[in-house]
Amino acid sequence: MKTHQEVLVECWFDKTDVESIRQWACVFIEKNNNIPQEVFELLDAKKDHFEDILFRLSAAAEPDFSPQSLSAEILAAKYLINLIKKYLNDEITPMDICKVINNIDCGFMNAPRDLPGNVSYYPCWLGNLYSSCDWCDETWTNSNAPHLKQDIENQLPQIHDWIKNNQ
Repeated sequence: MKTHQEVLVECWFDKTDVESIRQWACVFIEKNNNIPQEVFELLDAKKDHFEDILFRLSAAAEPDFSPQSLSAEILAAKYLINLIKKYLNDEITPMDICKVINNIDCGFMNAPRDLPGNVSYYPCWLGNLYSSCDWCDETWTNSNAPHLKQDIENQLPQIHDWIKNNQ
């Protein structure tokens, strides 16, 4: 079962599906004895309140958790790996994966990582995937964008290594 932080990271970098979040909350309630009030709030919340509620849950569990924290970045990398598997199995489109790659790229650009003042942080584990998605639109299909598939396959081991080295 996903943690509330994993669900929150998916909301930040992909689309928020009202039904899947409510289902997650129901399963969480079924499987746990100590249930934070925020989980119950998810059952009746409007779509635009999910992130706030999930963030309160996450901050209570890990006070330093934020959209640019290292733990959020690790979860984003794991989420991208799951999407990559779906993409390589033709379950999602180039547009779907490129949207998330773009959101992750923008989300962690200049994240605070104790670098010198003249150095900006970039999520190196993304490699060149942002450029691989350049000009991606609805006309791209899994069969007419072979460069994207190749670049994703080449980057996948680096993403795994980065996660392993940062956990």
